[in-house]
Order: sequence, then structure tokens, then C-alpha cells
Amino acid sequence: MQINLFRALWAMFFFILLIPLAYSQVDEVRDSMVTEKISTEKDSQFEESLERYRDKSKFNRLIHRLFVKKPGTPKAYTTTDRFGETHENFSEFEGKVIRDIQIETYDPFGYSLSDSTLRPDNFLEKAGNFLHIKTKEFVIKNYLLPERNQTIDSLKILESERLIRSQKFIRRVKITPIAVGNDSVDLEVKTLDSWSTIPNLTYSGSRLGFRLRDRNFLGFGHDFDNRYRQNFETGRNTFQTRYSIPNIQRSFIGFNIGYYSNEENDFSKSVSLERKFFSPLARWAGGVYIGQRAYQDSIPNQEGILAQNFKFNLQDYWGAVSFQLFKKENSMAERVNNLILSARYFQVNYVKKPVPELDPSRFYSNEDFYLMGIGISRRGFVQDRYIQNYDIVEDIPIGLSYGLTAGIQNKNKKNRFYLSGGFKMGNYYRLGFFGFETQYGGFFGEDRAEQVVFSFDTHYFTRLMSWGRWKFRNFISTELVIGNNRMGSRGDRLTLNEHDPSGIPGFYSRDVIGTKKWLTNIQIQSYSPYEFLGFRFSPFLNSSLGIISNKGEKLFNGKLYAKIGLGVLFTNDYLVFSNFQLSIAWYNTIPDSGDNIIQTNTFDNRDYELMDFEFGKPELIRYNPYVVY
Repeated sequence: MQINLFRALWAMFFFILLIPLAYSQVDEVRDSMVTEKISTEKDSQFEESLERYRDKSKFNRLIHRLFVKKPGTPKAYTTTDRFGETHENFSEFEGKVIRDIQIETYDPFGYSLSDSTLRPDNFLEKAGNFLHIKTKEFVIKNYLLPERNQTIDSLKILESERLIRSQKFIRRVKITPIAVGNDSVDLEVKTLDSWSTIPNLTYSGSRLGFRLRDRNFLGFGHDFDNRYRQNFETGRNTFQTRYSIPNIQRSFIGFNIGYYSNEENDFSKSVSLERKFFSPLARWAGGVYIGQRAYQDSIPNQEGILAQNFKFNLQDYWGAVSFQLFKKENSMAERVNNLILSARYFQVNYVKKPVPELDPSRFYSNEDFYLMGIGISRRGFVQDRYIQNYDIVEDIPIGLSYGLTAGIQNKNKKNRFYLSGGFKMGNYYRLGFFGFETQYGGFFGEDRAEQVVFSFDTHYFTRLMSWGRWKFRNFISTELVIGNNRMGSRGDRLTLNEHDPSGIPGFYSRDVIGTKKWLTNIQIQSYSPYEFLGFRFSPFLNSSLGIISNKGEKLFNGKLYAKIGLGVLFTNDYLVFSNFQLSIAWYNTIPDSGDNIIQTNTFDNRDYELMDFEFGKPELIRYNPYVVY
């Protein structure tokens, strides 16, 4: 263990000083894998069953469109594929027994899964691999759904490839069946690592920040993330540390422990265990979360009372079970249709809260909440490239889910009934990917509905466009939130602040709050064909437009807050998840800060958030990020 720690420290030093020189020596062809087209060589049983049942009902036609239809343009075919890089034909092996599973992991430099003869051939490649701690074989095994002495199941193998590929420390994966006799087969699993230790230095005005993250700590697949930022004007700092184990002993149960504090003396600390529906084949999920959060906030008042301290403890427990809707496994598409039942209990206990004069509605009070959910989830995945990374295969969720969430809240010695419903779907179409989600819910009593919220979100990105060797995509997301009969408390209001999951990066104002909000984000992202010392410089242009209004006001009569940003995104083919940027942004106005404000490098380039069609943990419709859901 001491040797591994020593190597990890040297790996960081090596990355900073030497690795960029190595990239220019590596032939790009070495690490590229040829993506074949889907053809009749694919699983014939799968396609035949889909075609056979497609026209029997409208429901079957919908399934066919969701899980078979590919992007409908010739250019899209060049970068999008339904089933994976390797495209092995497993039909001839269906039903055969898995005798053995052989796992082989490769260091990031000089190796290729498509050409086993390639080896590191220069000093820097060899030095980089020496300092890199290779992924342990048991880590890869943890994400394999098939086991020894089981029969071959194509869907499990395809899901295993996707699960391994979703781990950001793996750049390539290939699973190959090898016949052994007439009734047995061996599975050969090969993976290619990416460099996982990433230091990051940021500077903006009077703030200097450093981040060190290893997403494959000591080769165990653990995520160790540390951040520190110093404000030299105020003498205050921001600190965060987090340690995550995404998959404990092949159980797909993740462990997370973390601590965060910022310049305003806000802090949070938590520990959790959680198992999500990591695959449509998963049959149960659940989680436990225990944490504490403290922050300061100013509540407008006439008494001249200053900012108040808030501090609360949270316990959160939930569980869910999934039932396959179609017991006759005639096709893969039928196997990913699930009925899900879930239950949740969480408790909020305030240690510090505002004085009663500032919280007459007792919004900040202890509560116990019991929730249950029922829903349908149909999830598939389309493989695409040039979304969040440069020419790296990414699994894009498609499908739909819908369901109801109901529960009882006990707060201020009063029980309230909660009910909400939601529907979301997304798929590839001729012009690109389009998805939307709509939700409606609130507390319903005998007299009237309280804290009602309606939300509607859309997500869209274009097919990949080319201009010479350059490639481009446009990303657009829109969110509309309308609250009705909200509590008379600042805590029950919407914001556009950057800490809000649906806020404007770099924007912060205590005064811009309301009950209705519209926010649109647009980004034009280029993907450069050129590299310098292994890094690609891809210019982007993005914009955020937001409006907030209060009860009794028309939403679009409110003031428009705008941000327009221009910058360059730096990516590296070996550092799949490591994106950083140089950028400049203009804000038309930020209350209390001024008009026509220019900021540089004050925000990260947020990855486009992909939709997820999982229906698991019962959730309230999100409204204010400071409120526990």
C-alpha cells in the first residue's frame, strides 16, 4: 500500500511535467476502435422478434421505436450505433454455458484493444504506464453481470460493456466469446485504462483554487476528490473532500462520505450507502443517507435583524423493487419494461433556525415524511460520440417513464397529504435527440392545495454536424417552473443563483427570487481535429437566459437576466473525463453587483446533462435547492 501511495504521488508529478510530451508521440490510430455498422450479422433472434411483434398493437410499435430506431440521417450513422464498439455476434453462443471468464486490463499508453501486437515503444509511454496504477481485475469483474456456469445471455453481456464503459477510468472495453467444445464458451474481457489522476489549477480575480481528483484511486475504482480555493481579499477559503466507492463487492451498492465548507461558513457533511437501478435488469434498489448541513441566509424584515444561522440534521431511507412486465422473454425490448414500487422515509431535525419573528409560517421546522411511489420504466441506450467527450463512445439513455408519488408529511403537529405525478420520454429523431419531462404535484387538503408546483423541461441536441474536419453540436435545454400557493417564506422561493441546479453559472443575488421561473441554456460546441501536446482546443459559445416573477405577476413580464460566454474547452483523449476551460462571460445585470459585468474563468463548463429514465427513489418535485426533498 505504501508503494502504491508513493506511485500515486509521483503520477501526479509526472502528469504535470512529462505526460503532455508523450501524447504527441502516440499514433491516434492505436487507440481508435473501428465501429462497425449494425447489420444482419447482429443478433438475428432479437431483430426478428421485434419485427414479429411490432405491428400487433400501438404499444408494441412504441417499443419498436424506442429501442430499435436509430438516428435517421446518414451522417448520424457514422457516429451512432445501437449495440457497441465490439458488435460481437452472440446468437451462435446463446444457451451455451460460460466455462471461464478471463480479464485483462491494459495501461493507458501504447496499447490497443483492436491490435494486440502494439506495445509502448518510447520512454515516456513506458514511464507513464509505470507511474499509472492499473485497474485491478476484480474491479472489472464487479461490473460483469454474467457469471461462470451460467448460460450466455446477450443482453447481460451488452449491459456489462455499458456498465464498464460508464466507469470514467476505463476508455475502451471489449468482451469476446470463445467457443470451447460444443456446449461451453469462455468470455474474454479486455479493458483499456485512462489516466485517472488529475490536478487542476484555477485562477479568477482574487481567488486561486486547486483540485486533485483520482477516479481510480490505487487501481480500486474508487473516486477520491479534493478541492481548495483561497480568497486573498477576504482571507477565507472553500474546502471539499469526498471519497466514493461506486460498487462494493459486486453488489452495486455505492458508499460515499464527504465534507464541504465555503467562504460564507456554510458546511455540509454526510455519509451514505445507495444502490440505484443501475440497469434495466436490476430488481431492487435502496439507500441510506445521514448528514448535516449548516448555512447562513438573510430574511428580509423591518426589524433590522441580520442574517440567520440555519443548521439541520437529515436521515433518509428508501427502497424499491422492480417487476418485469413481460414474463415471456420473447425479445430484449420486452425485458427492459419494468413496474417499480418504492417507499421512502426521511426526517429533518433543525438544530438552528430563524427567530419566530422572521418565520411566522414556521417553514423551517422539524418534519417526518413518508412517501410511496409506483411507476413504469422502459430504458434503452443508444451509443453516440462527441457528446461530453471527443470521439469516445458514450451510452445515451432513451425510453420513457411515468408514475405517481404519494405520502404524508408530519410538520408543525399537522399531517398533510402529498401527491405528484410525472412523465418523461426521450429518443433520437431525424434532427437529433429530443426529450422532455413534465411534473405536477403538491399538498392537497380539504380546503385547498398548497405548495403546488408545475414543471416542464426539454432537452435537445443536434445530430453531429461537420465542417471540413471540424465537428459541431448544438445543445439546448429549457426549464419552466410555476409555483402556486407557496408558503410565505423566503425559503419557499425560486432563484437563479449558481448553486441552484437550474441556475445561471456565475450569477448570485439574494434579491432575485420568485414563485415562477423560466431558464434556457444554449451551447454551441465545436470538436477540434487538431491537437497540441495531446490536448485538443475546442471553442464554444454558450448563453443562459432566465426570468423570475412573483405571485400575481405574469412570468414573461419579469426582468430578463442574461449571460453570454465564449471560451475554449481543453480535452485530452487519454483523460476522458478531464475537461477544463478558459472563458469569458458577459452578464447584462447582477443586482447588487452592477450592469454589463465581465467575468473570467468563474465557472466550470457544465457537461450537458443527459436524461435518465430510471424510476426509483420517491422524490418531491424539486423547487428550492435549500429545501430537503
